[in-house]
Amino acid sequence: MFLQSIYSALVHSLVLLFVGAVCAQSPNTDLTIKVSHNSKAYIGKPMTWDGKEMLLLRRDGRVSTLPVRSRKDFSKIKDGFKPYSKDELRVRLQKEFGSKYQVSITENFVVVHPHGSYNVWAMPFQKLYAQFHAYFFKRGFKLTDPEFPMVAVVLKSRKDFDRFLRKYHDYDSRVLGYYSPNSNRIITYDQTGGSKSKSSDWLFNAHTIIHEATHQTAFNTGIHSRYAPVPRWISEGLAMMFEAPGVNNSLYHAQLSDRINRDRLIVLKSYYAADQVRNKLADLVVSDQIFRTDPELAYALSWGLTFYLSEKMPSQYQAFLKADGERTDFQGFDSKRRAAAFFKSFGGDLQALNARMKRYFEALSVPRRK
Repeated sequence: MFLQSIYSALVHSLVLLFVGAVCAQSPNTDLTIKVSHNSKAYIGKPMTWDGKEMLLLRRDGRVSTLPVRSRKDFSKIKDGFKPYSKDELRVRLQKEFGSKYQVSITENFVVVHPHGSYNVWAMPFQKLYAQFHAYFFKRGFKLTDPEFPMVAVVLKSRKDFDRFLRKYHDYDSRVLGYYSPNSNRIITYDQTGGSKSKSSDWLFNAHTIIHEATHQTAFNTGIHSRYAPVPRWISEGLAMMFEAPGVNNSLYHAQLSDRINRDRLIVLKSYYAADQVRNKLADLVVSDQIFRTDPELAYALSWGLTFYLSEKMPSQYQAFLKADGERTDFQGFDSKRRAAAFFKSFGGDLQALNARMKRYFEALSVPRRK
């Protein structure tokens, strides 16, 4: 689950313009600058500037929105922009989180986690990354390599997690973890209470890792753009679909029942049985508002739509994902454009699509819990 206001603050900076010789009229300006603000120096690559605020892509992958009123407020350091290496980032994260935590490196991740749990907390992120690649490779996608080492933070307890999140005004005490395209970090916590056993709590933890690592990998390999407003049903639907072992590890889980997100199917079937879906599909396609008004239905229907399209209309779904990932950075994506993009791939008769989905899910059996 995103901290949505953080995401919105980034992607809604849609009218920012590049000005001046230093910013060179292009969102892909390849140079490093320093911005001073509140006695602190921010180093990074300018992405947008409207003469009032600048979006600065920093060397650790975070994006900062800074007040920049004139060219006097920043200075060029050098041509080119180079992200921190994994070793450099490990040193910085160790300093940030202190001696209570260990910082481990995998091929694509730098993971902050409790001591002595490298195999439990670092390797699952890398494993999911490999499985994500395998899934999309089979479907003809050419994923891009991440520009930055991906950061995952596993805090020691729910108390630490709550304390960490309180600085965000839209903090939801029900969340188990989140990924923010703004910080490009996953934040979660050890839900086992330090237990080494693979208990039911560990399974919840694993689902959190899979969900958030799917978000992070999708936003760092070109499936989604970190710098364009991605419809929430697309990103959440994909992450929930990947929670199922038949999607994230199809080599060992090849049955249809393995690809079903059991909990989301139960919720979706209950909404269909109560005849409470109807026009909600149209709401989901054109707006994210339903995530605020009826989040339970929004998540279940996002999974359902994604699962149905991937199972019954796979070529159209793959083309749709590719087109969405290629949208121009910082470009607006209002309701009309969202609808047009969806209709181009799947047709404009949402009532007929919803009727087909209803029949499909009503006939689908809920898998036994394993």
